[in-house]
Amino acid sequence: MKSRRRTNKTPQNKQERTVNMETTVLKDRQGVQPSKDNFAEKKQNLLDETQKYMYQQSSKFSSVSRSLILGIIGTIWVLTYTEGKLRVPNNWLLYGLIGGLLFLLVDVIHYFWDSMSYQRELYRLDNYKSQDELNENHENIMDYINKRSNSFLVAKFFILIISSGLFTYGLYLKITLN
Repeated sequence: MKSRRRTNKTPQNKQERTVNMETTVLKDRQGVQPSKDNFAEKKQNLLDETQKYMYQQSSKFSSVSRSLILGIIGTIWVLTYTEGKLRVPNNWLLYGLIGGLLFLLVDVIHYFWDSMSYQRELYRLDNYKSQDELNENHENIMDYINKRSNSFLVAKFFILIISSGLFTYGLYLKITLN
């Protein structure tokens, strides 16, 4: 004779049936709500994850581009400072230097402005009195800061490209004319 084990698919007694029935009723009542809450929760998790990656990539971009600009400025300095005097070999290198300095200025303004904005919003969090006020005000302010930060990143990218191009062309002229 084969022994069959009874699976736990069916309740063994009345108490188990009641618990299972209550769970089913609870699931049925919340059937519509969890999908909305799950969507909102998933959306918030994705927003948080996206923002985390955005900060990481922004930080990497800024670090790499700052290094590149400082390399350009340093190279131009070495090429223009000879025998104790500043002699700019050509205007292209001078414009590349000015572009590099402009990049650093925009970089400082970007990080200072964002830091001040985040700090101000951090202090405002204490003044919000309700969830609606928090959702309405805080989200709008954070969106504004993120959009402005993105605009700074785009501006820095274009300044980096222009400065690199000016530097490269000026270096090319320096090498070929000497």
